[in-house]
Amino acid sequence: LADWNATEVDYGQPEPVHRRFERQAAAHPEREALVFGDRCLSYAEFDQAANRLAHALIGQGVARNSLVGVAAERSVEMVLALYAIQKAGAAYVPIDPEHPEARQQQVLMDAGVDVLLTHDAVVNRLPALGDLPVINLDQLDVSDQLASAPDIELHPEQRAYVIYTSGSTGKPKGVANTHAALFNRLQWMQAAYELGEGDVVLQKTPYSFDVSVWEFFWPLMVGARLVVAPPGDHKDPAKLTALIEQERVTTLHFVPSMLSAFLTQDDLTGCASLRRIVCSGEALPKDLQDEALRRLPQAKLYNLYGPTEAAIDVTHWTCGQEERTTVPIGRPIGNLQIQILDSRLNPQPVGVPGELYIGGAGLAQGYHGRPDLTAERFIPNPFKPGERLYRSGDLARWCADGTIEYLGRLDHQIKLRGLRIELGEIEAVLREAAQVTDAVVIARNEQLIGYVQGSQADTEALKVALKQHLPDYMVPTHIVALDAFPLSANGKLDRKALPDPELGTADYEAPQTDTERTLAALWQE
Repeated sequence: LADWNATEVDYGQPEPVHRRFERQAAAHPEREALVFGDRCLSYAEFDQAANRLAHALIGQGVARNSLVGVAAERSVEMVLALYAIQKAGAAYVPIDPEHPEARQQQVLMDAGVDVLLTHDAVVNRLPALGDLPVINLDQLDVSDQLASAPDIELHPEQRAYVIYTSGSTGKPKGVANTHAALFNRLQWMQAAYELGEGDVVLQKTPYSFDVSVWEFFWPLMVGARLVVAPPGDHKDPAKLTALIEQERVTTLHFVPSMLSAFLTQDDLTGCASLRRIVCSGEALPKDLQDEALRRLPQAKLYNLYGPTEAAIDVTHWTCGQEERTTVPIGRPIGNLQIQILDSRLNPQPVGVPGELYIGGAGLAQGYHGRPDLTAERFIPNPFKPGERLYRSGDLARWCADGTIEYLGRLDHQIKLRGLRIELGEIEAVLREAAQVTDAVVIARNEQLIGYVQGSQADTEALKVALKQHLPDYMVPTHIVALDAFPLSANGKLDRKALPDPELGTADYEAPQTDTERTLAALWQE
């Protein structure tokens, strides 16, 4: 186990990754850096625009260790904002405009951002902001600001970004990751996957999901080209394929469930430029791996694993290098260690399941404003005094060849379509509703099902209420009202005895139009 965790590698003195971008801009000012729709910025143009915005932020009082909220759709302005915030010495906090106003409000209040950056596309979708200073990037004139980089010294242990994840108390929690952790992660990625100046990376992951961080910063620190997908297109396989072909994309990320949807297309000839497909966010099924390797043989497929509480990913595996019955999450990346421990923090032998703990250079600073939760989840490392381990809550085991097999969750936190969900957060909202005395949420067959105690509860009204407080992906597909919850012999909730939802069926009506007849025939087949 010690040998498998001997991952030490010297990536040099940690530094903010935008410094690497600045050196690329100085060395190759005319090279294309950023493409969004019909807009294209060279490295020099992008660097100067980000510098001007950074100086404007500093003029607004943004300083080292400030937190700056960003509420934006995918756009040139969004990417400029992320770079400018770091150039100003601050950390960015994504405020996803796709989330309900109540959740946006929770994140803003918990983070206590100093200023919020937004633009015309989403400004009318934001919650009431009170006295919070707001800068509309579409209305901001920065032409009189300096085009040179601000002279700001950043310590490697300063925060680079704070991303909020689902919280079991009913409120999201912010994870603060440092420049040093991000530097280590991106240096490892470059050493492992060797992105070059001829490569094109597609940025399509919502920026409230930490995978987006490497999409934004990795390509521009090595001289590659970054193509940003239009808002909403990350959900549309046909539009993604067209964009891949048009921009000759070589590198992109898929959550496995989206990769599965992408591969349902009959024609993937437009994807001939693909060379790297990175999967993470949820377990990668073996049959999906095999299908991807068969349909896109020119591309390497990589399976990565990591929670938001460590900078992006902590283990990696190259798919298809050997025949296995499952797809492992691989081995720890450079300067990261993985421990699989029992309840007393003793290492589990090879093949024996245990909780996965993470140590090393990638760990987050902790939870923003939550020292109690930070102390609970980031514990003293019993194997390296003075260091920490993060308790992931994931069940895993070592394989005999030193790879790790992911086995699922130990608690009631789940991952659904790549998004981490604390079921307790949904339950907390349900319990606040009238006519509900208790609530429980389970995941079954890739769907969330909510059960409420209170037979008179209006399940449709509950769904409406949930949508006012939670993102769509956290709203259960079905809500079932019960007189009482089933209990086990010792009086605890018996989750396995919760009934399946009763699905209503409609009376038969013959197809009326050509489209309906075609659809009915396809369905019958």
